[in-house]
Amino acid sequence: MPDILLEHMDLITMEADVGVIEDGYMAIKDGHIEAIGKSSELRSGDYVGYERIKSPKCGKRFIALPGFVQTHVHTSQALGRGLADDVDLITWTRKRIWPYEAALTEDDVYISALLSTAEMLKSGTTTFCEASGVKPDAIAKAVLDSGMRGIVCLSTMDLPGEIPPESRMNTQEAIERNLAVVETWQGKHERIGACFNILNLFLSSDRLWRSLTELAVDKKVFLQTHLAESLDEVAFIQEKSGKSPVQFLESLGALGPHLLAAHVVHVDDDDLALLKERDVKVLHCPGAGLRIAGIARIPEMLAMGILVSLGTNSPPCNNRMSMLDEMWLAGIMHKAVENNPQAVPATSVLEMATINGAKTLGMDQTVGTLAVGKKADIAILDFNKLYTTPTHELFSTLVYQANNAVVDTVIVDGEILVEGGKLTSINEDWLIAEAERRARDIVKRANIKF
Repeated sequence: MPDILLEHMDLITMEADVGVIEDGYMAIKDGHIEAIGKSSELRSGDYVGYERIKSPKCGKRFIALPGFVQTHVHTSQALGRGLADDVDLITWTRKRIWPYEAALTEDDVYISALLSTAEMLKSGTTTFCEASGVKPDAIAKAVLDSGMRGIVCLSTMDLPGEIPPESRMNTQEAIERNLAVVETWQGKHERIGACFNILNLFLSSDRLWRSLTELAVDKKVFLQTHLAESLDEVAFIQEKSGKSPVQFLESLGALGPHLLAAHVVHVDDDDLALLKERDVKVLHCPGAGLRIAGIARIPEMLAMGILVSLGTNSPPCNNRMSMLDEMWLAGIMHKAVENNPQAVPATSVLEMATINGAKTLGMDQTVGTLAVGKKADIAILDFNKLYTTPTHELFSTLVYQANNAVVDTVIVDGEILVEGGKLTSINEDWLIAEAERRARDIVKRANIKF
């Protein structure tokens, strides 16, 4: 692990009392931020032997900021990207994605997750939380090999339904397998964690909800689910219980600070009040929402103080795993819905992508901002590009103009994983060829018809 000195960069610290340090420096030692400040205060003699990364002599200074934290992404579905475009939700699930997932081998999932980590790294993401993993051990191996930071889980359904036999488990098995994932990975490696998972309210029993909620609270581990994602879900739960999805989980005692709730689109004012009262974390997925689920009430959630973070969701329903793309969508879509150009400003979007993500995953003491003592999880951006010219204001340029081409360097745990826009931990050419080959084989094995 090299010691690194970043020089003459504009530092977006995401620390409320610090803000942006123009023409700053940052020293990294043993995987942590050792020092940070103005370049005019830098004493180079203190950092002899450090690997130096500098802004170009001509043009704009590089931008350094905390690596993005994705709180909801389906890495085991990356090889299914493009399988379910322009189809209805029933076709999407029952004829495309469920057969695809049922056909996956351990090696398939490893390549899928590695493809996901590669794309996330090249777009500035340093930490992610798996949304509903198939074969979590294979995902964890990809996290280890890529150098990223990640949280793994097991996609869990315990009720009979129109799902492949390979994806079914009874309630006791679901509890035991979730517990095994947590016991295998939570706290066992510095860059990997684990959480409990219940895929959705359609195919999960009340007993499973109560049991995993109790385990999550007892073990201080998160429980992730998809909540209030579709109108079909709302109708299903209303018929079953006479309640909304949020109110139904409240009746089971499942709402609380342990719950990571993805999408949360179809909610009313009472639901929002419950989410706030119980400190439920909302995982906002703009791209997937626009395509399948709908548009969440994010401006109101933020105004109420509900913690909202960002995720790219599923490659088959978003097709992209770039947080820069997701930030752009988050910054513009709510303005249209609210008919308000000030809805969800760039500063709020960047908070969702960094410190809010870290808080959501309980990592805000180690990542999410640039501060002395925190982990060196850093994205360095080059705004000397057509897309980011001119640069009048850093936050708005980052949210509304930047794309993956501006990502120059990505550091995780003090290790340089992207340098000059190229991956250092993954052979990209090999990965592209292997992913393409496996994706085609999976379609054949699953007998997926277009």
